[in-house]
Amino acid sequence: PAIHNSLSRAAIYLGNEPEELILAQAGDEARFYHFHNGFLTTISDAYDNRLRITRDRQDRIQRLDNGAGRALLLRYDRSHLAAVDYQVFVPAQSLEEAWQTEQTLVCYRYDERARLIEATNAAGESERYDYDDQHVILQRQLAGGASFFWAWERSGKAARCIRHWASFSQMDARYAWDGEGSVTVHNIDGSEEVYVHDDRARLVRKVELDGGEHLKAYDDQGRLIAEQDPLGAVTEYRYDELGRLVALIPPQDEPTSYEYRNGFLHARYRGKAVWKYQRNAQGDITEATDPDGHVSHYHYDEKGQLLSIRYPDTSRHVFVWNGLGQLVEETLPDGGQRRFSYDALGRQITRQDEHGAVTKSQWDAVGRLIQTTLPTGAIRAFSYNAYGKITAERDELGRVTRYEYLDDLHLVSRRLNADGTQLKYRYDNAQLLLTEIENESGEKYRLDYTPGGLIRQETGFDGQRTAYTYDLNGHLLEKTEFGDDGSQLVTQYERDTAGRLLIKTLPDGIKVEYRYDSLGRLIGVDDGHDHPLEFEYDQQDRLTTEHQGWGTLRYGYDVCGQLNRLRLPDGSKLDYHHAKGGALAAIDLNGARLTTHQFAFGREQQRQQGLLLSEYTYDDQGRLKAHAVSQQQQPLYRRDYAYSANGNLDSIADTRHGQRSYQYDPLNRLTRVRHTRDDPPETFAHDPAGNLLMQDRPGAATVKGNRLLLQGDRHYDYDAFGNLIRERRGTAQKLVTEYRYDCQHRLVGVTLPDGSCTSYRYDAFGRRIAKTVDGKTTEFFWQGDNLIAESSPEHYRSYLYEPGSFRPLALLDGKGPRKACPFYYQLDHLGTPQELTDFGGEIMWSAKYNAYGKVTHQTFGGGEQLEQPLRFQGQYFDVESGLHYNRHRYYDPEIGRYLTPDPVKLAGGLNQYQYTPNPTGWVDP
Repeated sequence: PAIHNSLSRAAIYLGNEPEELILAQAGDEARFYHFHNGFLTTISDAYDNRLRITRDRQDRIQRLDNGAGRALLLRYDRSHLAAVDYQVFVPAQSLEEAWQTEQTLVCYRYDERARLIEATNAAGESERYDYDDQHVILQRQLAGGASFFWAWERSGKAARCIRHWASFSQMDARYAWDGEGSVTVHNIDGSEEVYVHDDRARLVRKVELDGGEHLKAYDDQGRLIAEQDPLGAVTEYRYDELGRLVALIPPQDEPTSYEYRNGFLHARYRGKAVWKYQRNAQGDITEATDPDGHVSHYHYDEKGQLLSIRYPDTSRHVFVWNGLGQLVEETLPDGGQRRFSYDALGRQITRQDEHGAVTKSQWDAVGRLIQTTLPTGAIRAFSYNAYGKITAERDELGRVTRYEYLDDLHLVSRRLNADGTQLKYRYDNAQLLLTEIENESGEKYRLDYTPGGLIRQETGFDGQRTAYTYDLNGHLLEKTEFGDDGSQLVTQYERDTAGRLLIKTLPDGIKVEYRYDSLGRLIGVDDGHDHPLEFEYDQQDRLTTEHQGWGTLRYGYDVCGQLNRLRLPDGSKLDYHHAKGGALAAIDLNGARLTTHQFAFGREQQRQQGLLLSEYTYDDQGRLKAHAVSQQQQPLYRRDYAYSANGNLDSIADTRHGQRSYQYDPLNRLTRVRHTRDDPPETFAHDPAGNLLMQDRPGAATVKGNRLLLQGDRHYDYDAFGNLIRERRGTAQKLVTEYRYDCQHRLVGVTLPDGSCTSYRYDAFGRRIAKTVDGKTTEFFWQGDNLIAESSPEHYRSYLYEPGSFRPLALLDGKGPRKACPFYYQLDHLGTPQELTDFGGEIMWSAKYNAYGKVTHQTFGGGEQLEQPLRFQGQYFDVESGLHYNRHRYYDPEIGRYLTPDPVKLAGGLNQYQYTPNPTGWVDP
């Protein structure tokens, strides 16, 4: 190169043409800027794709042409840029005639001093600008109405902003500058930020809003070589002589190192693992080799567009592009094909999925989606404000939900539901973070934040208050839960320099300890209760061994990283076979075929379970339409599903249990279920906040703060933290069920009206590991959040699931490879068990449910009753209490809600006791 700048990783070369200079900028997507006689004429990439720049007689940029029939035309009014047009090339007699304007993207207006005062987009929405006499901006008014203001000191190049505020009250910042490269920002809430720069304008010190101090150090070439976080942990960076990063050294874990060839990354090393890359001359990866030696191949066309990927199992992912660089066809590794089409402005207008279903999209002038036509022909429509925020959405049935925005802000302040109810939102802090939600019942949820934007305190709709403290890196140190009675539960967290949790001290003083390996992977958790958890990994960070108390799970993976071997705690072995592209083809149990599966482009079409064959069909939106079960070509039973235009389940036609039809309110909440056989209809209502009220039960219902206090003859009492502790029912409320919890709000005991007691135990992850009923203990074993085995003196059972889901596949009755006898699940559209069948197809267990998952009738086949406890996805039925254990909480199907509030609070929804908004279309595993 003629000139080289190592800090910016840029160089200037002499071009092949006279007076040509080429500026090359290094990076993952290299760009080359071509200059002739001092003017930029072309921007190219490593494949010589070119954006050509033509100029008018005054040497102003006139057109940017991508060489594929699309261009931007810049129009001027005297010396000012007046508009930018999007143009399409259509062959004609002259070049100017051939370029036809499809749309004017933006127009500009200037004052008499040649200052830009207005910019208007293709939808006619305008921003406006105002300046001082030195042409420094003073005000920007957005198209949505909000204005921003600046105040300055000094003039010219030395001008500095000393205040920045807005037309809304939450924003007002002042800047204090010194003469040595530092500035202090004073925010309206009293918080401060400090930025300190060295004499080369590099940031060397930053003090954040919460007081945390970050330090940065650079070498003589200006490269970042070290960063220190507010707690003193240092991350280091090492470079080679060309300025390329060769090592990243974290504060505690093993470093990651990098090796280059021909100017590009060739290998990455971490611990014993090595990832290697082969590249073409342009720098794109052509081969990627993982630490186990498995290779994926990548192929490109002459323009650098990815044509195909060949995976280690030899399956291929293929891409087809049009001349404009738009993806028009995609063949997935399993053979499914998707097709896409675009309008003249490059926006996708149709998408055809692997099954031929077409979804259409319509856009407004500035690219906002205004209508979606689903494969069924149903239409969803959207309206927007000038910020591009949705103001109204109309569903497939024509029902409209509206959104309002106060103070000309882009933040929604009110949602008007289709039934006339409303939600309100407030944002009363300097970061415009959500500070209050008022639900449809007029109850309020309040949030308070640290200056840095972390939640400092939240108060629920029921008044329940929780406070949080953090370290200077923003990691949680302490959580304090305040009870209604003045009590407190304090949980403390100790961390290493990387922020990883080392010790969690519970409110009762119990300490949970966490251990990590040199790569930062969790390898052990121990809560001191004789049920330690330990984990082992392969060099690609995949779990290979999982020890829990009394058992172990072992995992193996195929060349594409999919699970293909699983050893259960009782020694039973599962082998998963996959077709090219990853679809499950078969599962073997202890060397014998358990199930076979036939998929068509992501949807299971057939499943062989012993002598039973299940066949599945789907509608154009991928919803289950029918499930037919046959035995050696003889039809046995069938279920057909129908859906409304907006996706709610309309009906189920079940040859075993009859027809059921469903009705909903304007918010898609279930209101009625009709049965064609002897089952009585079910009717439901909801209070404005979505609390379920059973209408087919006599008596009133009382809800406060989403806590159900009374329904019919049932009275409910709660502890100071919102956990249900007592249910009173019957004459004079003499039938009392009591619930007891530990300091983590986990149910540890139930006492029934007859005086019988049940107790429960949990592991360090909060998974139930044992229950004791009448002195008899059942122990449980987990695979992640899936219950995979249970053991008691009377029985041992394993539960298998469809890979990667909570949908049960088979129950193994008996312990060990020689005794484990498989039974197969037949599920409904939600994944709820309907039947359990043996190898020959006989129904060993069958159930009918009400809408919210309570079994209303069950039958058994065979010589002995085979209890089947799985219910809705992720739920386990406790016969002793009638509750469903649902991993983090217990669900009561009698009232269709949880006993305790959601531990993740707002992340789980506004109503923290609610099961789902609609039990016919939602699950909560």
